[in-house]
Amino acid sequence: MEKTKTKGASDGRHSLNMRKIFRCLMEEGYYPRYEETHILFSLDGNTAVVEYEEGVLAVRVFFSIDEEAYDFFLEASNEVMLETYIVRPVVLNDMKNIMFSFEMMCDSMRELKRYFSRGIRLLQESLTLHRLEMKKLILTERMPSPAVAAGEDIPVISSKGRKPLS
Repeated sequence: MEKTKTKGASDGRHSLNMRKIFRCLMEEGYYPRYEETHILFSLDGNTAVVEYEEGVLAVRVFFSIDEEAYDFFLEASNEVMLETYIVRPVVLNDMKNIMFSFEMMCDSMRELKRYFSRGIRLLQESLTLHRLEMKKLILTERMPSPAVAAGEDIPVISSKGRKPLS
């Protein structure tokens, strides 16, 4: 009589949990901090949030939108949306915050180790693209002025507890 495998039991599927994700982040040198329902780690000076539920891993970075640069944020976010496949910028319901995230199906440590670093790289590239697009839009908007500030000197994100993209 042939034994039938219970889906996920011995093939390693669905064996991933927050403790294993935390350990993997430690091994990769991210120095994470475990919270009640998620993991936090630093990503290029920004705080990234890792959540995992029912085989879906999500990594998110949140920023406040500067009211003066709101239209630029939307336009830059649309540009990022058109240029990426995995990372999505989303303006949240309060219209004062934006979230960059990537989600992936991930059932095992093997999948996590195989795809996590690529997702992080794509997230970093998307954040850079957004920052560059914001600078371009702001400089283009302010170009008629004889005293144009350098892109790094233009505040585009409020600093309510979060470090700016630039």
